Amino acid sequence: MRNQKGFTLIELLVVILIIGILLALMIPNFVLFQERARRASVKNNMHVVQTALEAYATDHNGNYPVLDEFADDAGIIYYLPGGDVMAVPEAIPGNWPINPYTGARYSVEGGSIAYNSGWDNGVFDASGVNAAVRSDEDACPYADWVLPLGADMPGGQIRIGTYPDAGEVPPTEYGIAGWGRVYADGEDHPCMYDIDPADPAIFIYYVLHN
Repeated sequence: MRNQKGFTLIELLVVILIIGILLALMIPNFVLFQERARRASVKNNMHVVQTALEAYATDHNGNYPVLDEFADDAGIIYYLPGGDVMAVPEAIPGNWPINPYTGARYSVEGGSIAYNSGWDNGVFDASGVNAAVRSDEDACPYADWVLPLGADMPGGQIRIGTYPDAGEVPPTEYGIAGWGRVYADGEDHPCMYDIDPADPAIFIYYVLHN
């Protein structure tokens, strides 16, 4: 009689069960790590935008771009990576960074870069408040700065606001906020924030401003 070696049905079921448990533990962590990586990429993209704004201001007496300068073929584009505003015979446009949530380049006309001159949504309406970044401060402009849920509002959005209104004088202040994943929960989403370890009820917003 031949002696056959192999796994019994019980042994196979135990191995499958163990693999299932390990996968159940690993998949949520993988999704979390992926989201953290994407959020880090959005933060880096915000720095790219900030560098372009500062370079623009250096060439324009400390003034930041007005609304018309944020078109995909206008002033700010020449200060983005790959651009050369001093090129001859004509300036060379740069490139917006890539949204890690969509894989597409940011675009003003495409809606992934939003611009508010004067922050006319009532969030940023006074000089100096762009520096308030904690949600426990009355003057914090970012506590109510939300991204409406919608099919045209994927994660990774970046919004830029300047003050004062472009129709009055050239902007001399700006603020930049970014968003992580947008969940399909029917709710507005605040820009990226971290929880204050000392007080979990307080949100610390990640924003860039001058």
